Amino acid sequence: MSKKYILKKNIIDGYNGIMDLDLTNIPKLYHHEMIQLHNKDIEIYKIEQLLLPEKLRFENTVQRAYNTIKTDREALVKNKNKYSIS
Repeated sequence: MSKKYILKKNIIDGYNGIMDLDLTNIPKLYHHEMIQLHNKDIEIYKIEQLLLPEKLRFENTVQRAYNTIKTDREALVKNKNKYSIS
């Protein structure tokens, strides 16, 4: 008989340039404080982004590159399927 293991996610979403917060191996005693700090970091990040010139903001640099890569990959898959021999 096999045991079923349920993975409990302790991941708090990040925001654009801020990575997710993984609380998996952190004692529960510190979770509340770490989540507050994480949210504060996100708020500071948003303010910093607003202070940057528009062309240097995350959504116009890194996010734009991610979108271009995603579009290119989708086109490659579409063309591969179009020209593949079955």
